[in-house]
Amino acid sequence: MLTRQGLILSMRSHLSVPLWFFAFVPYKLGEGLLITLLPLFIVQVAGGSVADVGNIHSIISLAGVVAFIFWGNLSDMMKRRRPFLTIGFLGFAVFTCLIALEQNVSHILLWSFLVGFLMAAVTPVASALVLDSVPDDERAQSFSRFYEISGWSFVAGVVLGAIWLAFMPKYWGIAGAMRSLLLFAGGFASLSLILCLYWVKEPKNAQPRRHFQPQLRGRLGVGVIEERAKVYSARMIYFILHPGILRQAPQLLESPLILYYFCCIAFFFAIQIVFVPFPIFLTDILKATNTQVLLITVSKAIVETFFYIPAGRFIKHRNGITLQAVATGSRVIIFLIFATVALMQPTPASLIIVGVTHLLTGITWAAINLSSMTTIANLTPKGQEGTALGVYNAMIGISTVVGSLVSGWLAKTFGYGICFVTGAVLVGGIAVCLWSLRTTLPTKPQPA
Repeated sequence: MLTRQGLILSMRSHLSVPLWFFAFVPYKLGEGLLITLLPLFIVQVAGGSVADVGNIHSIISLAGVVAFIFWGNLSDMMKRRRPFLTIGFLGFAVFTCLIALEQNVSHILLWSFLVGFLMAAVTPVASALVLDSVPDDERAQSFSRFYEISGWSFVAGVVLGAIWLAFMPKYWGIAGAMRSLLLFAGGFASLSLILCLYWVKEPKNAQPRRHFQPQLRGRLGVGVIEERAKVYSARMIYFILHPGILRQAPQLLESPLILYYFCCIAFFFAIQIVFVPFPIFLTDILKATNTQVLLITVSKAIVETFFYIPAGRFIKHRNGITLQAVATGSRVIIFLIFATVALMQPTPASLIIVGVTHLLTGITWAAINLSSMTTIANLTPKGQEGTALGVYNAMIGISTVVGSLVSGWLAKTFGYGICFVTGAVLVGGIAVCLWSLRTTLPTKPQPA
């Protein structure tokens, strides 16, 4: 039983957050606005198609996969953190504002690539900063709080967008309301640049290389919203691929882990097929307003965030791959409901059915995201966990690029129903494969 003094110390420890964590809040809020508004902006303001949405999703993912490794390793080589954060904040602010002023889809494609490449400097360097500045025994809690703040800032951006688009189009029109909101996203994110200069200090002993640490297992996904992972998959990279990866990667690909990799590659391909055209399906087929689209997004994100804690408790005492198999299989039902609505004549109830069903994807994503990192750690040869996470994220980044391209073409050529059916078939096969891995693959015991 805690004494009064012990309780006070515990509360202080729980509530104590480095001030520089909050320097990221304006940027994360702006990121939430950009990611959720971009598909709608491309179609409704720039006159693009659902195929253009897929192409731009793909180019942002491609930029992120390359840039995460580039910026992270460059930061390690120079042993500096703050300059790379300023590059990311400034790049996001400038090119988001350029997107807001643009009318040409091909120009939006270019600005999206540049914003994806430059903003990719933020997360790996921020993760390195946590590792550099926080004592070893506090890293798990610090990472958890950092990504929690990040996740809720993202949600705040989506909520702000929903409120803005509910009222301003009647005064400024759809184009004016969206452009002003993206300009706000870029301008507000620039506050992170100012706060970074005041609050972020260079660590005294910058570590030249990141390594996987068991105490972080199951904690890093707290603030990762699936909406962000869909558009910018490399945002899931926490450990930068180090120069020895070319020597270690072949050993990983010869291990049982390769079977799990294939499941994850197929899964991320499947969710791109379903969710890249999803916002356009809501507005084009179900006649949802932009506010309703954002409310559906934020409601799902809130559900997802709340379910991280129970999902983490389950994984701590059980085989994470079991939970991942069940969560993945559940998406078969979700995607088939989407497909049924898409193939039938829309009614006023259609949007309600899809919106409520979409909440379930938040629950499944919390389970899948936490399970994936834990399972990779359990299936990887000792000492190679960091490389395994890097290879995993590089692979799913590539599958995301391809999935985005295919999704736009599939939706434009065959319709949204085919996208949802394809996704259901793929995740069904993946769930069966994951379920079989429970017994055929060796796993390490979870820590107590």
